[in-house]
Amino acid sequence: MADTGQRPKTRDNDVSFFLNVLPNTIKATLNVAQLGKVTRLYDDNKKAEVQPLALSSDETPRARLIGVHVGKTKRSIIAVGDVVVVMFMDRSIANFDGSNKLFKLSANRLHDLNDSFIVEVY
Repeated sequence: MADTGQRPKTRDNDVSFFLNVLPNTIKATLNVAQLGKVTRLYDDNKKAEVQPLALSSDETPRARLIGVHVGKTKRSIIAVGDVVVVMFMDRSIANFDGSNKLFKLSANRLHDLNDSFIVEVY
């Protein structure tokens, strides 16, 4: 947009919002996957605690992920200190019991840090 010395029209602000601000806000709040370090394994190796490796924007450690599900093929090889790939499910898995049975959604949350799975050990 050329600089005319006048204030932009409201429509220009709306277009900028939808093309720039909104997509970046959505991307910043959408959890997809993270690299992390296993800090604790539960007794049966079906769940773990994971410290995300990427620092926050203010260069402080991110909050530890607690109760992260460990995929079946990773349970026999995972160890404390391993670097892992953690993915975040599309929907709440609070009522998922590890079986192949259908389960009710307990919340409307999407891509939430509470709904995480370790899918790879690096």
